[in-house]
Amino acid sequence: MGEIITKENNQPMAPFAKKEKVYVPPAIMNEMSVQIPPVYYWEDVVEKKSVLMTMAFQMFGRNFGMSYPIEDTNFVKIDIMRKKLFAVVKESLDVLVHHGRKVLDAGGNIDPRLVNDEEAIRFKYDKYWNKKVAAFNQLVRVAPITKKKAVELGLLDKPKYA
Repeated sequence: MGEIITKENNQPMAPFAKKEKVYVPPAIMNEMSVQIPPVYYWEDVVEKKSVLMTMAFQMFGRNFGMSYPIEDTNFVKIDIMRKKLFAVVKESLDVLVHHGRKVLDAGGNIDPRLVNDEEAIRFKYDKYWNKKVAAFNQLVRVAPITKKKAVELGLLDKPKYA
């Protein structure tokens, strides 16, 4: 998968990462002082056929992400699965960017109960909640990479046969 560049800012963006067109005041955009790490995307290829799609990001010295098998050759179905994968991974990134380590359990995994508590607090007391969500959605980027690059970045363990 090659790199796709958006017209607005020449940033790499995969075609399944749609951006909302919501005006966010510069003051709120500047308040998003947390660096949003890129979401990396790659596919495992076996005998010139993609068999697994993966998205992952690194935050707090850990890897977060998910993989879906590619069981179909229909490009429309694959694109739908890619969009679903992006939505799930983006939600995890959103939660970690806005709430930090407060939503992680003792094992370092995202705890849905802690997320619900923090989101309820944020929704009730943060009058700019919707603008911050829009800012996040405008700032998140997908970087298509190869599986080899994923290993180099530490997103995957080095294969035993390499």
